[in-house]
Amino acid sequence: MNKKKFYATVFTAIFSTSLLFGCTTGQDEQEPDPTEEPSEQQNQQDQQDQQN
Repeated sequence: MNKKKFYATVFTAIFSTSLLFGCTTGQDEQEPDPTEEPSEQQNQQDQQDQQN
């Protein structure tokens, strides 16, 4: 019986830890999303750079 309680406790600890730390994306929030289109301001700035 003690063995079952030990394994249940270990499994619960591992599962809880994985829920807390495993569900993050790992991406920095400052990093832009590569699927997003550039903003209108950035497009205007790029056009000005190309003209110069």
